[in-house]
Formats: sequence, C-alpha cells, structure tokens
Amino acid sequence: MSQDVAAKGRLSAAGDTRQSPYISRILTQHPPFRQLLSRLPLLAVTDLPVLIMGEPGTGKELVAEALWALSPRAGQPFLRLNCANLGGDLAASELFGHLKGSFTGADRTRAGKFQAAHRGTLFLDEVGELPPAVQPRLLRVLEQGEIEPLGGDRPRRVDVRLLAATNRNLPQLIAQGRFRQDVFDRLAVLVVELPPLRERGEDVLLLARHFLREEARRYRRRVEDFSAAAQRRLQEYPWPGNVRELRNVVTRAVLFSSTPLIQESDLLFAPSWGATWARSGQEGAARPGRQELEELIRQERGNVSAAARRLGVCTRTIYRWLKTAGIDLNRVRSTPEAAAFQAQRH
Repeated sequence: MSQDVAAKGRLSAAGDTRQSPYISRILTQHPPFRQLLSRLPLLAVTDLPVLIMGEPGTGKELVAEALWALSPRAGQPFLRLNCANLGGDLAASELFGHLKGSFTGADRTRAGKFQAAHRGTLFLDEVGELPPAVQPRLLRVLEQGEIEPLGGDRPRRVDVRLLAATNRNLPQLIAQGRFRQDVFDRLAVLVVELPPLRERGEDVLLLARHFLREEARRYRRRVEDFSAAAQRRLQEYPWPGNVRELRNVVTRAVLFSSTPLIQESDLLFAPSWGATWARSGQEGAARPGRQELEELIRQERGNVSAAARRLGVCTRTIYRWLKTAGIDLNRVRSTPEAAAFQAQRH
C-alpha cells in the first residue's frame, strides 16, 4: 500500500470509520466503542507508541493492524511478536537479534524484529509477559531509537513505530516488581482500552450472525439463524473469552447443528464442551467432514492449535482426525496463505 493510498484511507476514516476497510473489520453498534474507533485515524498519524489494553479476545490485534494501515508507515513492514513464553536470551534475540556465538546454540548471526521492522511498525502482543531482564533494552529503543544485538558492542539505530498490547494489569505488575515503571510510561503515551464483549449490548447478536453467515458459507451448511432461546442464551452468557470465544461457539454450532435454526442445545461453551462430548460418546460422529476439516486448517493457516481452539478439542484429536481423513498437513501448510504465515512466524 502506497503512502498516498494510506493518506486517503486516513482521511475517509476520520470522517466515517465505516469507509476504512481495516476499521470496518471491527463490527460494533456500541456507541462508546464506535467513538473509540473513530479516534484511531488520529492516533495512527503519529509515531508515538500506543498501548492497547483489553481482555483476551477483544480485538487488540485488529486495532494494531488498523493503526498500521492508517499510518504513514502503511507501505512498510508490519511485524508481530508474542512476548508470552519468551525467556531472557530468547526474548532479547527475537527483539534485538544476536551475533554468532553470543550464546549456546547461536550458530549464526540473526537480525531481530526491531531491525527487520526498520521504517515500519512492530506490534508486541502480551507485552506484560516480557522478561524483566529484557525491559531495559526495550527502554533504550523507546528513548534513544537504538538496539544492541546479543554479543554486540555497537548500538544500531532503528526507526520503528511501536504498538503494544496486554491483557494484564500493568500497574499491578509494576507494584510486584515484574514490570518497569519507566517502560510503562514510555509505552502508554497513547492508550486504547477495548471494552469486553459483555459490555457491548447488541454486539453479541450482531457478531454471532456475522460469524454464522461466514461459517455457513465456508462449510456449506444450510444454517440461517438462531432460535429465540439460542439468542437469549447468547445474550445472557458472560463471554469470558470475548469475541474469540463467540466465534468458536458459533463455529461449533454451525458445524453440528441439524436444523436451519441453531438451537440453544447447539451452543456448546468451553467449560461444558469436553463434558458434553464425553457423556455423548459421539466424538467420531461429531467429527467434521474431510472438506470442512481441511478448510478449517487452511483458514487457520496451518496452525493446528488454533484449529483445536476453534472446535474446542485438544490438538491430539485434530491430528487423529487428519490421519483418519487422509489429510496431508504439510500440503495444507504449503498453500500460499499458510506458507506466508509460517514464514512470518519464523
């Protein structure tokens, strides 16, 4: 995307968020949320860091993508890194790179995410999980625009717009000594707080029907709507997993519903999913068809864990289904979309 096109996108989004394809991906009728989205173009045009806060599944990555797409850096790289489960050396290497021999297993020099995102945007998801030992290095980038690879002795200048997201209470982590106050102060120059789904009123049914149409078309299922009882159940449920959980529930209902109207009994929520299956003893019967399963894996870009979460089963079950259906996972992962995703992860 050229900077001219990006500028036009920013102008139209400032006047009407529905005209921005990236913002319009975030479906809502909730007035406070719509007002929040209307401010994104104003945040996007700066180079200041943005801290996106919200519960899991509220759309933090979608907001980060919108901020990048509406920014002057839209034609430059947009890289992502999930900070969860990264140890000290691994986190430092992923972020800042390393020189050959800088630690055990470092058999070649490798550029980090900051260097790869030079002149672009870097999105750090779950930034609250960043190891304390690495946080001073992040502060150096935020304050001076410099990185130093592991094993290096010369700083390197980088020009990167930083977006960060967290579902953690960072002030609480600061009080516990697990997150630095100065890093928080630098990250939280601009803050976007996303509301949980349970506070968004009619958005539950709006999103549920949107996901129903998508999944029915994807899996060629003749499912048209939710029964009145199912609608009430959707609105009463607290949605601890927010929009991501809602999509999972709708996906399962579409796959396994036996009537055009999804019934309340078709809505299998995460805590009861495994128990329901165990009682019914119908794991084999409930397995998606070969085409549906392959399409789901392709949609999740070869990520078996993500597909398992969508269906509410363990990864071993997905692998067993793939074997039974004769689906070659490597072939699915070699499709252009999945291959691009796998390359980006590495």
